[in-house]
Amino acid sequence: MSVSIKVLGVGHTTLDYELAVTANPDEVLTAERTENRRRLLTHPIYAYVIEHPEGRMIVDTGVSPDFQKQWKKGFYADAMAYDPGPDGSFVQRLEQNGWGPEDFDWVVLSHLHTDHAGNAPIFKDAGCKILVHEDELRGAVTVKGSLVRDDDVTLWGVTSQQGFVRANWGFLVPDRATTLYGDVEVMKGVWVVSLPGHTWGTVGVAVKLKQQGWVLIASDAIYLADTYRKPFVGSILNQNQELWARSAQKIRRMAEQYGMKILPGHDDKCIEGQEAGLPIVTQISDRYE
Repeated sequence: MSVSIKVLGVGHTTLDYELAVTANPDEVLTAERTENRRRLLTHPIYAYVIEHPEGRMIVDTGVSPDFQKQWKKGFYADAMAYDPGPDGSFVQRLEQNGWGPEDFDWVVLSHLHTDHAGNAPIFKDAGCKILVHEDELRGAVTVKGSLVRDDDVTLWGVTSQQGFVRANWGFLVPDRATTLYGDVEVMKGVWVVSLPGHTWGTVGVAVKLKQQGWVLIASDAIYLADTYRKPFVGSILNQNQELWARSAQKIRRMAEQYGMKILPGHDDKCIEGQEAGLPIVTQISDRYE
């Protein structure tokens, strides 16, 4: 059995481009460019199934079917309206491939935002290991701003409920999660990589494939292909911009050293390299081997 990555589209939200990628030099207003259009971004959501001789892993779990009840803040629901799309929701996509929760040995939650951890509870009793960075779980549990505020101070981050829904991940406490604290090789050639900054403990997954070489599932550490420029372009959605910048540089070093392809968190493009400061991209595939 060879190692492969199957990319599952599990719906999309819509989002103001300037929230996802803030101050892109091609978009920002200047003395010479005094007007510009705003763009509404179709914001794909993915889960990734890694087939490996040592086990089957899924990275991220999409949006909960109960999102309309869980997304209690009107601004969030309006700014990022969710649509499962023609391919179906996360659970439907598993069913289309003949999988249930019990068919996975590992579940990696890249972070605990609701569009990445929404269906994690279906794995509660499945017998698999659920991997999450200890800083992510600690942050979500202990920082009051992400749980109990009644206002809408920010769209995301530690001063707002937006993005974090305890119903998605509360079952992980106190002992259902397997917590990580750094880069860990989970299976031969499959590494969970610490990439904090977007949230407290964002992680990616790097996979060594026979044909494609190294592929990094970067999650929201590289939000869009437009993020991957020289210099990088940040996002207002990042909790800690300094930590995020260090993680982005770490990704670039890995990409250059290992020739890694990079799958951004919410784009239909795969980053193949960089030229003249801009990303070289191809259309994301549904399978990498």
